Amino acid sequence: MSSYMSNASNSAISAVPIEEHVKRNKLSFVILSTSIGTMIEWYDLILAIMLAPVLSQNLFPEGEARFLETLAIVVTSYFIRPVGSLIFGRIGDAIGRKKPFLFSLLLMGGATFLIGCIPPFETIGWFAPMMLLVLRLLQGLAISGEYTGATIFVAEHAPHHRRGFYTGFIQSTVPLGLLLCLSVLVVTRASMADEEFQTYGWRIPFLFSAVLVVLCYIVRRRLHETPLYSQLRAEGKTSNSPVKESFKTPGNIKLMMRAVFGGCAAQSALMQTTHFVMIFFLQRSVYLSFQMTLFIVGIATLVACPFFQIFAALSDKVGRKAVMLSGFVLSAIMVPIAFYAILQLGNPLGLTESHTIDNGPIIRIILLIISLHICCAMVYGPLGAFILELFPTQIRFTSMGFAYNIGNGVLGGSTAFVTELLRNIILVSAAMSPFVGLIYPLSLIVIAIVVNALFVPETYRRTL
Repeated sequence: MSSYMSNASNSAISAVPIEEHVKRNKLSFVILSTSIGTMIEWYDLILAIMLAPVLSQNLFPEGEARFLETLAIVVTSYFIRPVGSLIFGRIGDAIGRKKPFLFSLLLMGGATFLIGCIPPFETIGWFAPMMLLVLRLLQGLAISGEYTGATIFVAEHAPHHRRGFYTGFIQSTVPLGLLLCLSVLVVTRASMADEEFQTYGWRIPFLFSAVLVVLCYIVRRRLHETPLYSQLRAEGKTSNSPVKESFKTPGNIKLMMRAVFGGCAAQSALMQTTHFVMIFFLQRSVYLSFQMTLFIVGIATLVACPFFQIFAALSDKVGRKAVMLSGFVLSAIMVPIAFYAILQLGNPLGLTESHTIDNGPIIRIILLIISLHICCAMVYGPLGAFILELFPTQIRFTSMGFAYNIGNGVLGGSTAFVTELLRNIILVSAAMSPFVGLIYPLSLIVIAIVVNALFVPETYRRTL
């Protein structure tokens, strides 16, 4: 490990005793304020993906490719995230953990609000998709600092033997953000006619984000710096160049690549497949209505939420690797089975228009989606603790953020777009067409199984 330069200005700061920081930042308040903010940011990020069909009709010119064009712009938020991780990582490691996720919250909320204000294509032409592109890039920058900051903030307050359990609250914010998104969409759709929603009602969920963000920002301002970082700063051991040291510290790049391919990329692909690919699949292959799709996915998500916390806590006892590897193996089996069974249950006659199905098949479809959520929970529940435990405190924000946002953002985050692209360009039989896109997430999952089994170290007993 390379030596870290002392920061003279930091060493001159009169440090508050570590015990005082723990007292001032009660763990329950830390978890509540960080989790709510992260949930809101996931809500903001997910919303554009959920409403991609509506955005394509309002912000893009008519044509068969406009849905794919919309997805291409929507997923740009994932491609920019590694850049954002270096920006926020520099701040988080050199200045403090608190500032990055305060700023990221405001950046995300502002971008989401402005998406709801974009005029339609028929009014401003190509400026509409261009504005969506810019705002999605800003959202990607925001989430790159939010998740890493929130997870580290909780972990650096938590007792080491329950680190998985407490960071599990942050991991649970993804399904909770999706659930919040589904709830707002259902209420909005139910309050107006379909034509009204398609015309202007879709903007309401984006504008509503501003209220949530302002309230959360007020709460988060009460937080103080983490005790571990405060101790590091008091001792003058903070890194002056965390980005440079993240890439030059011997062995650190290998650790980042193990985090990317042994966890983050496949985890994100699995989550995207379970959430967004499934939503598009139910509408475009099973041909269920938008309302029925939201109901099915919403119920499955609600039931599955506790499992993220359960498996995060389990990783404190049996190890991060054991739980995650089991989840990857199970998901490699369940993804193809679940998608095939759902198509047979929901559209056995091969209909090509929206239709209704009986309660029996609906319940079985929900159970199949819950099984995929459980696979997600096994992988994602322990993931936050696993990644941050790989890296030293001095460069933790930068290294963790970069690894997470390469895997979760660029590779796994493009799953919804790549699956739709493969579906359009690979010529297969009509029977196989709905499933061809699954090649991509399944490939990342298989890679994760190999890398996790052979190259990823166990981390749950490490101290920070």
